[in-house]
Amino acid sequence: MTTPRNRPATAAETGSTAETGDTATPEVPRLRVFRDAVAAEWMKLRTLRSTYAFVAGGAAATLLGMLILFLLVRAFDQATTAEQANYETADPTVVVMPFVEFFLGSIGAMLVTSEFTTGAIGPGLLAVPQRRLLLGAKATVAGAVGLCGGLLFALLSFAGARLLLGDRPAPLSPWQSWTDAMPTVLCAALVVAVTGTVALGLGAVLRSTASTLLTLGGLVLVAPVFAHFLPTAWQLRFGSVLLPNLTPQLAGSDHPYLLTRGGAVAVAVAYVVVALGAGALSFDRRDAS
Repeated sequence: MTTPRNRPATAAETGSTAETGDTATPEVPRLRVFRDAVAAEWMKLRTLRSTYAFVAGGAAATLLGMLILFLLVRAFDQATTAEQANYETADPTVVVMPFVEFFLGSIGAMLVTSEFTTGAIGPGLLAVPQRRLLLGAKATVAGAVGLCGGLLFALLSFAGARLLLGDRPAPLSPWQSWTDAMPTVLCAALVVAVTGTVALGLGAVLRSTASTLLTLGGLVLVAPVFAHFLPTAWQLRFGSVLLPNLTPQLAGSDHPYLLTRGGAVAVAVAYVVVALGAGALSFDRRDAS
């Protein structure tokens, strides 16, 4: 179609959507971008072979915990009445869940460190240029995986413990009924979710898979062991704020630690805020390569 010489072509005639020389682009709502980013991160997670390896590690830790509990029950049955009174509570979450926190937390770390290692972070930022929104999507997936996976392994540990313990009395049996264990199971899953988001924040800061996993292992596996070698007063002060020891404090069960339930919630929130805050700051200010 031609237009008269003295009249400029309209937008309808040229097929252009330009206004004042600029191309108008539809603005996608941030909620939709976030939702699509979460879906993309979940898809990436399913394609990582390391995801299945870490889940298998959590399953292996659960089976190992059941084996240790089985041996403990056998020793308890062969002990005298006086010796049985000195046995500690056979709570499987004490042995199993720190390893579950490490393995499932490592999945959260891999969500970001694997992209820095392979260079896939560049295309990811092209698709979602808002860096904090992208990190938030990764944190959502890491927390969800930790919560669901932690709940699964905590339930398996508890069910196995109930079958092995049977009707054996306290102090060996930590629960009188199935319902008594539910606060501990739920809080253990919550701590795994917190660990996953903390691992993601560490990964955004360190950008190295090896460094992040080493730091995470020190936080959830080495530090609680180190705390036992401190003087009693410092052992309780230091041990009370460690991630694996938050579970009994959040659940309000019998424990030697110093935090109230509200204090344990505050510490868990502080872990997430500090780790993700540091990760977001590093992600914003440092080059993606």
